[in-house]
Amino acid sequence: MSPALLVLGLFGLFPIGYALFVSLHRWRIKREAFVGWRHYERALGEPQWILCALAGLAILWCALSLWSRDPGRRPIPPAARGLALAAGGLSLLVGLLGLGANGDVRLINAVKVTAFYALGTIPFEVAGAMLLAYMLFRILTARGFLRVLFFLPYITPMIATAVVFRTIFSPNPGSLANRIWLGLGGSDQGWLYESRSLAALLLEAMGAPSCPAWLDAAFPSLALVCVCVYNVWVYIGYDTVILLAGLSAIPRHYFEAAEIDGASSWQTFRHVTLPLLSPALFFVSLIAVIGTFKAFNHIYIMRTAGAQDTVDVVSILIFDQIYQFHNAGYASTLALVLFVVILALTLFQNRLLGRRVFYGET
Repeated sequence: MSPALLVLGLFGLFPIGYALFVSLHRWRIKREAFVGWRHYERALGEPQWILCALAGLAILWCALSLWSRDPGRRPIPPAARGLALAAGGLSLLVGLLGLGANGDVRLINAVKVTAFYALGTIPFEVAGAMLLAYMLFRILTARGFLRVLFFLPYITPMIATAVVFRTIFSPNPGSLANRIWLGLGGSDQGWLYESRSLAALLLEAMGAPSCPAWLDAAFPSLALVCVCVYNVWVYIGYDTVILLAGLSAIPRHYFEAAEIDGASSWQTFRHVTLPLLSPALFFVSLIAVIGTFKAFNHIYIMRTAGAQDTVDVVSILIFDQIYQFHNAGYASTLALVLFVVILALTLFQNRLLGRRVFYGET
């Protein structure tokens, strides 16, 4: 195991530790003064809000752990579980509100944009891949050709495809997106150069004079929607291939038994296909969450000055702190915050969904 541990230490653990060291210093081109936790206070605000949010996460984790415990071994009253979930959720909400009011405005905006990006890609990506995989599984001809065709966007160089999509979503009246939109009865749009939210654009199309600020903040911009469309186009083929492999691994006699028992197509899909496909679905959703929060290349290529900061996810903010402001110390702080967020999301996703995955008879 020593070679693997050496590689893990050099390229996994050491960079994390060194990033923590850099985050504790004012670091512009070279190391300057030791600043301690000031970068973290600048990013997240006052420490009490961080502790409040962490306490809420700890309570929720304990509550979910108790919830998943075998009732036959240690019965837990539903009222106690509900009280623990309510207390943890309230503490987490108060902590997040405090962080939002006192933290770095750019980081708060980047977190909001990243959340919009995740919600606008992961559900459509997984659901669309499930639909395509099931359709390919049901057909007998041209399955290999269609599988390769769906997988092509994933293996095509991302920089090249991002540039193509930037041309497609150009504000030029002759762009492909504007031509299709005009054919549907709409008017020319700025697409990747549009910083207004979908709510503001819809209200403007309906003749409303203005959009309330709270409603405008609750929706992603049109530029971010274009980026989400590109992400779904790239990764839906990869997820389709994974899910198709999972479908192909299901023994045929399960479907035969369901047909003999008189199950309909929906009942077979709901009670046979989905449970047996749950390992592949869990893997795809886990990779999608991690990849969404780490996305950078195509967003960097597709973002424009007209979109302002409405497409700047956390990874873009970290990049700008290094190459635009030359502030490696604060950038390392943001990178560690992103690392903790991804780790927490992965652990919670594993806690919520991992125990519901069916790996076969034991």
